[in-house]
Order: sequence, then structure tokens, then C-alpha cells
Amino acid sequence: MAAGSGHVEVLEKLWNWAKELQIKPEELRHAVWLSKGKFDQTAWHMAAGGGHVEILEKLWDFAKELQVNPEELRNQVWVSKDSSGKTAWHMAAGEGHVELLEKLWDWAKELQLIPEELRNQVWLSKDNFGKTAWHKGARGGHVEVLEKLWDWAKLLQVEPEELQYQVLLSKDESGNTAWLMAARGSHVKLLEKLWNLAKELQLTPQNLRDQVWCSKGMSGDPAWLMAARGGQVKLLQKLWDWAKELQLTQQELMDQVWSSKVKSGETAWLLAAR
Repeated sequence: MAAGSGHVEVLEKLWNWAKELQIKPEELRHAVWLSKGKFDQTAWHMAAGGGHVEILEKLWDFAKELQVNPEELRNQVWVSKDSSGKTAWHMAAGEGHVELLEKLWDWAKELQLIPEELRNQVWLSKDNFGKTAWHKGARGGHVEVLEKLWDWAKLLQVEPEELQYQVLLSKDESGNTAWLMAARGSHVKLLEKLWNLAKELQLTPQNLRDQVWCSKGMSGDPAWLMAARGGQVKLLQKLWDWAKELQLTQQELMDQVWSSKVKSGETAWLLAAR
């Protein structure tokens, strides 16, 4: 509880009392580092989800004092998942905790994770719902998180084809891409970021057209209808501008803007009227 709530002084007190009570190092190690609460979350997970950098620093110091071996440190810091398959990295990305992501990155370097391990955790690791850290940052509208993930991917020399796939094409278990997640949340600035990255990656006009204008998740709704349903005029204008830039034909525009329907049968016009 103290870890998840960010109570550093409480953790320090508990640690000191444990030492005073002469609790064995193995028991301390288990309590500090391995014990799990609700949803199979360790203190490390809880602190990461709450963005509590100072708590993680304390837990790291305690682990070093307990002489936790590097393999176990690597597992807790980077690999360990809760019951929904989320690592500390996923949690920090989903909540927009950039400073905490930077700290985890620094510890990964200190633990001497090889580039392949880092690439798998930073870029490819998924939770039980098929969401990567990239998806989670997009879903929350966290532009700075995506910028950091992009910078680290470049440092790790991720191949352009893999970057293209992750940035716009990769889907979670519900069939949603980062683009659709951002559109559903009406995160216009994040969509602008994805658009610019797609241009930097030199996605073909057809790929861009498919993702920006035509792609649908499991709900069956493209970004245009999501924006209409939410009354998001600014987002609709952005989608319109990108459609014009992609030189969609008059018929393609009419099909999406005027004729396309959600599963229950409403057009953008009816969704906006509702």
C-alpha cells in the first residue's frame, strides 16, 4: 500500500523496523521485492503505475542492500507481469509517466540488458490484451511517451519495416491500432504525431489511406465515425484535411463522410444529431 500510494517515509520506517526486528534477509527480500497483492502486482508494479519515481529508487536501493542478484533484478524491473500481463514499463507508458520510463531505461542499461532484450521489452512486449507500450501511450493521448519510445527505438536501431508496423499497423486483441485508439480518445495532437511519423517512415499513400481513413477495429467504426459520435469537430477537420492531402477521390470521400455507418446503422450525420 505504501509503495502504490507513494509514501516514501512509510517505506523507510517499515524498512528500519524490519532491521530492528532482525528479520532475516531472505524474508526481507521476499517482502520487499517478490510479494504480490491484488492483481498479482508487486510493490514495483504499484509504484510504476502511480508514477512514483522516488519509491522505485528506494526499492532499487533496498534490493541492492539485500544483494538481490542481477538476474532477479532484471526480472522484476523489466520482465515481471501482473495478472493482466502488464510490466512496469507498460504501466508507466499507459499513465504517461515519462520520468519513470527514463528511470527504467537507465536501470536497464545498468543491468546490461543486451539490445535484443531492450528491443523486446521497449517495443514488442504485449499485455494479455495484445497492447504494447506504444498502444498504451496512444490510448492515453501521451504524446511525450510516444516521442520517447520513438527515440529509444531509433537508438536500438529498430528496422524501418518494424517501425512502420508498430507505429500504425500493429493491432491489439480487439483489432485496434494506435491510430484508432487515439481517435477514440479524440487525441488530436497524438494523431498529428502519428501522421508525421508515418510521413517520416515513408509509408505509401495507400497504406496511409487505409490506416487514416478506412481502418476499423472490432467495433467496426473508422476514425471518422468515432469523431462524429464524440462531437469532435477539430478531429473531423483534421481527418478531412489528411484525406484531401492523400487525394481521396470524390467517391471515397462521399462513402466515408456521408454513407458509412456504425454497426447499429447510424451515419455520421445521425451520430452528430443524436
